[in-house]
Amino acid sequence: MITACGLLNGRFRRKVASALGREHGRIPECCGIHWRGGAWSNGVSGVFLSYRREDSAGFAGRLADRLEAEFGVGSVFRDVDDILPGEDFQVAIDSQLRNVEVVLVLIGPHWLAARINDMRRLDDPGDFVRLEVASALAAGKPVIPVLVSGAAMPREESLPSSLASLARRQAVVLSDGGWQGDIARLVEALRPLLGAQAKSGGQSRRLLLAGAVAALAAAMGGWLIVGRRPTAPELTEPVADVRATLTGRWSATVKYDWGAVHDEIFEFKHQGQTLLGTASYLGAPRAIEQVSVDGEWLRFATRSLETLGSDSPQKEVVHRYTARVAPGAIFFTLESGGGYSIHPPVEFVAHRVAAGS
Repeated sequence: MITACGLLNGRFRRKVASALGREHGRIPECCGIHWRGGAWSNGVSGVFLSYRREDSAGFAGRLADRLEAEFGVGSVFRDVDDILPGEDFQVAIDSQLRNVEVVLVLIGPHWLAARINDMRRLDDPGDFVRLEVASALAAGKPVIPVLVSGAAMPREESLPSSLASLARRQAVVLSDGGWQGDIARLVEALRPLLGAQAKSGGQSRRLLLAGAVAALAAAMGGWLIVGRRPTAPELTEPVADVRATLTGRWSATVKYDWGAVHDEIFEFKHQGQTLLGTASYLGAPRAIEQVSVDGEWLRFATRSLETLGSDSPQKEVVHRYTARVAPGAIFFTLESGGGYSIHPPVEFVAHRVAAGS
C-alpha cells in the first residue's frame, strides 16, 4: 500500500499529522509521529529556530527541512508552521521553549539593525525575536548562533542586556556555497544534544572513521594535523634559533569563523631547549603545552571549556596551533576541537610587540 505520508515534505507532513491527530486521535505510522503528553512527537527532542522573517526566512525553511529529514518530522519548531490559527503567539513560544533541547538563533545581515517605527526592533521589549532569545538564555537552554548570508557575530555592547551572553556563544556559519558541508557539521554538533543516532549507514561509517582518526591522533600525542600548514612566504632569512627568536611578546588580530574579532597575545620564553609561555584565546591567556619545535616550525596546544547553557555540561576544547616562525612574524594556523561546535581552521599572522608597549 502506498500512503500519502511518503509523498509529503517535512513541513506539510507535520501539518497533516497535527490536523489528523487532533481530529481523529491517531495518524498513520508512516508519518513517524506518536501522541505524547497532549502533543505529537516523533520521539526526538526538539530544535527551536529563532529568526527574523525579513532577514533569514529562506535559510530557516531550508534548515528546518534538512533537520527534519535528519531527526524526524516534528523535531523542529518555528513559528510560521507550528502555531495554529488563533493561538497566542507568545504563549506558544514560551511553551515550545520549555520543551525543546536546543535553540538555534539565525542571524542574517539585518538581524541586529532591523527597525520599525524609527526604533531598532531589538530595543523593543516586546520584539518576538528578543523574547525568544532572552527566554532561552534565561532558561539555560543550549543556544547556538547560526550566521547566514555573510553576517558577523554581534558584539556584546550592541545587544540588549538580556541578550548580552549571546555574543559569548560559539557560532556556526551556514553559507550558500558550502551549504551541504556546513549543514553536515551542524547536524553532527546537534546529535549529542538531541540524543539522536545516525540514521544512515554512511553516517555511522563517518562517525566510526572520526573516532578512528581521534584515536590515532591521541596515539600520536595529539598531533595528527589533518588540515594544511599555514600559508607563509618563503623565508629569505632562515631563523637560526627559533626558541630565542620566539622569546618575547607577540600580538595578532584574529577573526574567528563565527565573526568575532579578538586581539590575541602570545608570550614566550625559553629555558634551555624548553619553550614556555601563554597564548590567549578569545582574549583570555592560556598556558601552552605539548610544545614541539622542528626547524622553523612550532606546534603547541592550549585548552578551554565550552558550555551551551547552565544545564549543559562543560566540554573541554583543545586548541592546536601550527606556526612557521620568521624574523618579526609568526604565521599561525589554529584548529580547535572537542567542544559542542565544529570550526574550520583559522589562519593569522602575529607580529612582535616592541619592548615597553
